[in-house]
Amino acid sequence: MSGETVRILLDTDIGSDVDDAMALCFALRSPEIALEGVTTVYGDVGLRARIAMKLIALSGAGAIPVRAGIARPLLRERPVHWMGHEGEGILTDDDRGMPVSDGHAVDFIVGKVKENTGRLTLVAIGPLTNVAAAIIVAPEIVGEVKELIFIGGVARFGDNSLEVPALEWNVKCDPEAARVVFTSGIPLTMLGMDVTRRAETRMDQSHLERMKRAGTPLSDAAARLVEMYWRHAEPKMRCIHDVLAVAYAFDRDLVRTERLKVEIETEGSCTSGLTLVTRDAERANADVGLEVRDRFLELFMSRLCGRQR
Repeated sequence: MSGETVRILLDTDIGSDVDDAMALCFALRSPEIALEGVTTVYGDVGLRARIAMKLIALSGAGAIPVRAGIARPLLRERPVHWMGHEGEGILTDDDRGMPVSDGHAVDFIVGKVKENTGRLTLVAIGPLTNVAAAIIVAPEIVGEVKELIFIGGVARFGDNSLEVPALEWNVKCDPEAARVVFTSGIPLTMLGMDVTRRAETRMDQSHLERMKRAGTPLSDAAARLVEMYWRHAEPKMRCIHDVLAVAYAFDRDLVRTERLKVEIETEGSCTSGLTLVTRDAERANADVGLEVRDRFLELFMSRLCGRQR
């Protein structure tokens, strides 16, 4: 674990699955992280921005900028899948009218990379539309960003007994954007579902009760969001995938990775959104997560709730 503060910009589709909100809470409570801003992507990005703004306010972290981004996939040809429960458990009627900055997420990403040349880590935990657009409008940021850590894809290496879908959500929602990013040459780590959907990342009732006992405005909000989401989700969907990207930004020992070649399928009628991962040393373009350490979940809980007595 490095002693250096890591500057991150969090790009998120917060509000659908609960792990985006947990990732933001974790970033807000981790002294190793300097959160430079939050950008939202996919669907009702204004509502997503308000969720992020509310969690930041509850944390007492002060003025952290939030910018809404691109609502539809890059080519605007794919449907947007909207869950319908976004905002429940966190936004009041008054919160839903909160003004969101007029500044656009893509401009914000480009500006922050240039402002922090060589020092900014992009943490992308939703579809890659904002990041791809930033690369398209300002391709020079590929050489100016410190790195991109992305939650998405499936590597299919290691333990093949793990039950994961063939197509992972963040990639299949906008595979064209993912392809732009993965072929750009940006320094990239992919933490796929075959790493993030493991027992080491899965919350249970004891974790929820610990959140409730912590008794802070942020932990209370996190507990409400978890309870709301669990009413919609199966037990196997209780993994806090997205938190791992934030944790990995400052603790490299949490995940074992390997340098691999990742290609994004965009055209197949059954395979569009597939991540094809192979061992190809000459064409490797990403560090790919293969294993997560079992101390990860306690790290998250200790930051959000304090250490157990």
